[in-house]
Parts: sequence; structure tokens; C-alpha cells
Amino acid sequence: MMHLILGDSELELVPQEIQGHPAVVKHARLRKKRPSNLLLDSTYHHQAIRSKYGGEAERRGRPDIVHFFLMNAQESILNRSGKLRVYVHTRNNDVIYISPETRLPKSYPRFVGLMENLLHNGCVPNCDSPLMRVEKMSLSSLVNSIGNNAVLLSEKGRKVKLSEYSFDEDVTFIIGGFPKGDFLSNTGFAQDVVSLYPDTIMAWVAAYEVISNYEARIL
Repeated sequence: MMHLILGDSELELVPQEIQGHPAVVKHARLRKKRPSNLLLDSTYHHQAIRSKYGGEAERRGRPDIVHFFLMNAQESILNRSGKLRVYVHTRNNDVIYISPETRLPKSYPRFVGLMENLLHNGCVPNCDSPLMRVEKMSLSSLVNSIGNNAVLLSEKGRKVKLSEYSFDEDVTFIIGGFPKGDFLSNTGFAQDVVSLYPDTIMAWVAAYEVISNYEARIL
């Protein structure tokens, strides 16, 4: 079984300190929602993010990364074969547990609405039999609860070819869920830190590489 974690992902509801910004208020009116119930999205809220968070403006508000990552993971042959468990950990230490049966909306606006409901209510479609649920947990605590050897993907890691890389059948891979920079969380728990490519690759590309190489060995 492979466990795949998108760590420190930039998925969050609009923080309280920028809910009154004109860009957020305008978007909330268009969506007919309260600003507090909107997903932070740099496409619409970049001015608000830049006004408050400065250097983090190019990093925050990237739910699109989560969408592409989950589409790759949940639709994979590995997941359909019952050999994959997927988690999304956010900068706010929200951990999203995702059932293997979950099929994400291919439409990005529908995905955004789903994530807004999930972060607001704590589970979807309902809390009696959720396909996704949220718990407060740090990245290290999540990895410890899984219990496998953890492999962290990072530009700073040693260069490897996955086709030649040795890992256990029961393994946890952690991929960064942010467009640039480094992990905010402590990652000292990782048994190995590896790099798949000399330059930056997006999270969903890394997920595809990890999943396909694992499939080639296990299935």
C-alpha cells in the first residue's frame, strides 16, 4: 500500500484579516457567499493577498494545485486497484482524509465549491458516511499515524531515478502542495529526501511519476 500526502498545500478559506478587502468582497458578492466561506484563490484575491502577506503573495491561494493532484491520484489505476491512500495537509494543519471511492469534479468551479463545503463543515457529503473529512493534525503527526517509512520529495534532496530507487511496498511519499519555496512544516521525520528532476516540477507531475513507478512494481 502506498500512502501519498500533499503537504503544506495552499488550500484554505479566506483568512479573517483580508475578508473585508474590496477584491474579496466583490468576489463574495458574485458567488453569493460570505467572504468567510470562500476558498482563498490567487486568481481572484491576489491584491488582497499581496496587501497583507507580501512575500507570500506568489505562494498562497492555490487550490488549483490540489485539484490537479487529486485528479491524478484518485483516477489512477493504483487507486482503483485499492493500493493507494491519499491525504491533503494544509498550511493551517488541516488534514483531509480522502476515501479511495471519491471521484473529484473535473470542473474547477465545482471543485472549489466542494472544498469550501468541506472546510466549512468538516466533511462531505455528510458526516455519517463521508467521502472526505477534515481533522486538525500536523504533517509529522499524520506521517507518524500512518507508520510507514516516509520519503520526502524536495529539490534539495539527493537526485534519484524512481525506476532505480529502492522503497518498501508499504511506503509514504510526501509532495509539496505549493508553487514555490520550501515546506513550512518540520520535515525531519522523513527517512529519505529525494529529488526527481534538477528543476522544479509541479505537484501533480511528481504524483504521476511516483504513482506510475509504484504501479510498475506492485501491480
